[in-house]
Amino acid sequence: MPSVTRRQLFTFFQDALRNPGPTPSPDMLPEFLRPPGALEEDRFLKACTRCDDCAQACPYDVILPLGPAYGTANGTPAILPRDRACRLCEDLPCAQACPSGALRVIPTSQVRMGTARLDESLCWAAMGQPCDYCVGECPVPGALQLNDGRVQVDEASCTGCGMCVQICTATPSALNVELKGSK
Repeated sequence: MPSVTRRQLFTFFQDALRNPGPTPSPDMLPEFLRPPGALEEDRFLKACTRCDDCAQACPYDVILPLGPAYGTANGTPAILPRDRACRLCEDLPCAQACPSGALRVIPTSQVRMGTARLDESLCWAAMGQPCDYCVGECPVPGALQLNDGRVQVDEASCTGCGMCVQICTATPSALNVELKGSK
């Protein structure tokens, strides 16, 4: 096998950055959540200056800017719960850092990024396996409960933080977050 020089490797990566390939279709892009306190999506997109202050303020490095494949949302802050869920910081440093008002400081009890949804056909607990990771890791007391071996979501208290999606060991995840307003 021929060896690759550093120069060749560097050139390969430069070419890949300049020509990233075809843009994925919208249904292939990972679903995302907006940070806590976000305005409704249309108002959010108009108000957000794409300054990255909220991402810089996040102590868990959960917030990241969306890329060009997301169209008009390019550069706006998002959370990809399968990778890193929102930790629901008590003082919402992300919202406090927002200079435009696209993110508002609200009590964490009022945060509603979405609602967890369970696909029982993928859930280990529903299949009789001993699993309660999502219930144990949920930062909102009572939002997820295990009753008679079944995970149940209390929609009234679920913030849609995505921790259950991140922690679920099923592949694909038995949980996802339905975004607010997408029913």
